[in-house]
Amino acid sequence: MRGLLMGGIILMSAASAWAQLDVAVLADAYRAYDLERNEGLGHSDKPDSGSLGWGEGGIIQDYADLWEVTGDSYWLEKIADHFRRIMANASDPDDDGYLSWQTSTYSTAVAYAERLLNVSDAQIEPAFQRNTRRGEFTLCTGHTYLIEFHESTDVFRVTDWDTREVIADGQVYVSGEPITAIEPFRLSISGATHQGDRFMVRTIGPEPIEFTVHQGMFIYPVALFIEAVKGTPELQAQFGADADEFLAFINRNVFEKNERDWLDMGELGGAYRFEPKITDRFPNRVMPHNQYGALARAWLVLAKVEGADPLMAQRAEQMVRLFRNYLVLDEEHDAWAWHYWDWIAFGEPGNSGWEDTSHGHIDVSLAVEAARRGVVFTDEDMVRMANTWLEVMWNGDAQAPLMAARVADSEDFKQSPVTRDWSALSQWHQRAYELALTAYQAAGSPAGSAPVMLVCARRAGAL
Repeated sequence: MRGLLMGGIILMSAASAWAQLDVAVLADAYRAYDLERNEGLGHSDKPDSGSLGWGEGGIIQDYADLWEVTGDSYWLEKIADHFRRIMANASDPDDDGYLSWQTSTYSTAVAYAERLLNVSDAQIEPAFQRNTRRGEFTLCTGHTYLIEFHESTDVFRVTDWDTREVIADGQVYVSGEPITAIEPFRLSISGATHQGDRFMVRTIGPEPIEFTVHQGMFIYPVALFIEAVKGTPELQAQFGADADEFLAFINRNVFEKNERDWLDMGELGGAYRFEPKITDRFPNRVMPHNQYGALARAWLVLAKVEGADPLMAQRAEQMVRLFRNYLVLDEEHDAWAWHYWDWIAFGEPGNSGWEDTSHGHIDVSLAVEAARRGVVFTDEDMVRMANTWLEVMWNGDAQAPLMAARVADSEDFKQSPVTRDWSALSQWHQRAYELALTAYQAAGSPAGSAPVMLVCARRAGAL
């Protein structure tokens, strides 16, 4: 049957169940698009882990998707080229013996305040504070300061004790009023003071932090590369050495390193915690589902690959089980809902609001990868995951389909159905493919979305 070719889509007659995507046309369109993006380097030349995770991760995933759909080793070459560059930018600034990637973007500024051995009983508070506001926490110097009533009880000055510079002088004292001279913090002293009273404020400035979620975003597609090469004898001559080098690097610098922050939750499962670093926003708390899940996908892929750390399979199963145990059944729609984050702190369980659609694609990806490999998630589970999109989050408009902002919402429709990993639910529900295809066509079949759309079609059986 012949049809009209438009933007890489062959429009068939009404008798055809599917509109057929032209794989070669769309792959070529993406190749041209990719080569124009930073001369084909994507974000692989950037050392900041945030750029690598949220920028480069999606690009390498595109390559992995196109390899799955086309079988063209060009896309494996792209993965190898990019990851060699990423490895070259890994460093060890904390001298812990492991190479990794850092960013200060999500760090914090910290202040400890205390009264010294003063004559008065005046108090300073808060004793501890953490500033997480972007545009503010970078103002922190990491210095120690003195707030002192040098000459009287009515006026104080603030001195940077590291440099001995007076940064505020002649400040009129009002009990309980905020003191803002030590940026970016707010402090207050309350009570009657005495001449000679001093209060010390020690600050810790933002510092580079290593984020597991950033690692997971680009390690996962590299794991797919390793699996493909090691499982396909025809690829060994061209890519075998790369696969061995990449796996050895990941075993040592990603898996072994993250083991230091492993949290075993018994029957509930397990996950990675944030580092015990005071400038981390949530030191030692278990990570949100999307953050540990990003890397859990890689361990699912590598679990049975020769040469991978034998503990990977266990860790993957534990993280998948943890996520599955926190899913909440929406009985009305036979769908799943889940929070962005569930935790236990100081013996008490807690949770955030419902997961947002953007971060949720990583959670869905974890479930998809687990179900396709027979780990914890069943087909019944995945039908419910598809129902989350189609019965809860879809705006109900087949001509202009949109998704809600959160997994338990039926409002605030902003997200396109052509969304990585949400689209992969087409394997369990035909409607997911139909809506994604409609949105893709309506947007003009953009080259940048071709890999996501092609995988959506492949998983639906439409290719």
